[in-house]
Amino acid sequence: MEKVRARYGLRLPSKVLMADYDAKEGDLYIRFREAKRTEGEPTDDGLVIAHYDLQKRLAAVEIIRLSDL
Repeated sequence: MEKVRARYGLRLPSKVLMADYDAKEGDLYIRFREAKRTEGEPTDDGLVIAHYDLQKRLAAVEIIRLSDL
């Protein structure tokens, strides 16, 4: 997570509610807070998608192909 924080300048919450790793695809999804709806914003390189709740708080991070990070 330190690589994500440093590379993309995201302020990541320290509390993790849930993490899910898809070994077949190599994707990692980390949820920091409950949200009924989120809006995803991909980074310029497309390796990370930051999901924000309606109050614009970071609710989750999705890392596509973790090994490429």
